[in-house]
Amino acid sequence: MKAFYYLLILLLTCCSLKDSVEKFDIISVETLDFSDKIKDFDTEETMTFPHLTIIGDFLFVTDLATSIGKGVHIYNKNTMNYITSTCELGEGPGEITRIGEIAKSYNNKEFWMPDFAKLQAFKFDIDSLLVNKDYKPRVSLPIKNDFFLTRFNVLSDSLAIGSVLEPLSSGTFRISLGKWNLKRNETKKIGYEHPKLEGKRTNAYFNYSHKHSLMALSYFNYDILSVFDKDGNLKYNITGKNELNEENRKLRFFGPVNITSNYIIASYSGNPAFKRDINQRPKGVEPSKLLFFSLNGKLEKILETGFGIISFTIDEDNKRIICSFSDRENQIGYFPYE
Repeated sequence: MKAFYYLLILLLTCCSLKDSVEKFDIISVETLDFSDKIKDFDTEETMTFPHLTIIGDFLFVTDLATSIGKGVHIYNKNTMNYITSTCELGEGPGEITRIGEIAKSYNNKEFWMPDFAKLQAFKFDIDSLLVNKDYKPRVSLPIKNDFFLTRFNVLSDSLAIGSVLEPLSSGTFRISLGKWNLKRNETKKIGYEHPKLEGKRTNAYFNYSHKHSLMALSYFNYDILSVFDKDGNLKYNITGKNELNEENRKLRFFGPVNITSNYIIASYSGNPAFKRDINQRPKGVEPSKLLFFSLNGKLEKILETGFGIISFTIDEDNKRIICSFSDRENQIGYFPYE
């Protein structure tokens, strides 16, 4: 009988456990204006939609909107000096037709580039491309067109994890966590998802920290950032004041997210996702704020850049943040942080 009651209590306790939630409100923390602290970063190429990635001592600038020439430009992250360009765009062998975001590798000696037109992911060897201006990757893996990782990190020779795209209908999709077995070329959904987001149209940014074995999904149209362990188990949800409902989908919440040694940093808006230009055409509005959360999910500080952030990366060695902007004359800039 005692065993029965113990089991009953255990079951009731487990059933009553709720997701760990950290609430935040941007008006509760002082916002620091960094708009006049941004230094210009002059690139070799004129770019339309730059995405930024740091691997080792190198800053990779990927122009997601270009379709000619080379799509990835490489700089020394310490001196900001240009080194070379890679990722030839085209239809030929080893060329990329539709460029994606760089997927970082566990060993910092290579990166993967998805091509969503050829439905292939190509592996680039960094040492080789630095000494050979005509370098083209020789290793690739097929991408399934109905269920695949859109943003990801490669954790080993056999495993990648990231955000997986699930088509719902023609032209609609949702994002959740997924893993890709590189040896078997099998992709499957993993881990936790907030109950209010299950089955909903979602779009989210992904980031993974090798140091902390943490990953994060920051949601575009929902006021939530979810943090997980490397197996997809929920650590906690970070939620704002807006309900997770269809009415609030007209607002833009989170943008890209980065996990550093001390912070989880995410761009954030909380304002309408679109505005009208001078011709009354709808134009997307990128978030201009950077929210700094502790590794426990507490909002600690807010930086206002004054410009719409397309992408940003953290240079922890030099204590600076490098951003690409949608509405700044010099599109890429950087500023110090603590």
